[in-house]
Amino acid sequence: MVLGSISIAGMSVGELIALVTLITGIVGFVIRWALIAPLRNMIDSLDITLNSLREEMSESKKDRVSLRERQNNHDKEIALLKREDKAIWKYIAEKKDDREEK
Repeated sequence: MVLGSISIAGMSVGELIALVTLITGIVGFVIRWALIAPLRNMIDSLDITLNSLREEMSESKKDRVSLRERQNNHDKEIALLKREDKAIWKYIAEKKDDREEK
């Protein structure tokens, strides 16, 4: 029995194989360009967005560190002013006591 002599749906086996190959090629092309290409574009877009968010987060972290440093500096200045204030009031109280003793 020769393969070329068998016919299915009015076509020979070789024609059916060629038709199936053509259809799978078209389906593969459609899947490639209609499904995979947009997904790759979405992934690229998400990658760009993720990178920009990482940059913003690192800038935000630097800003937070800077704010913390400024807050610490303000806290140190306030503590220094409180110490100076206590020293001044202590000095005034001593002078007042000295005047009262005289």
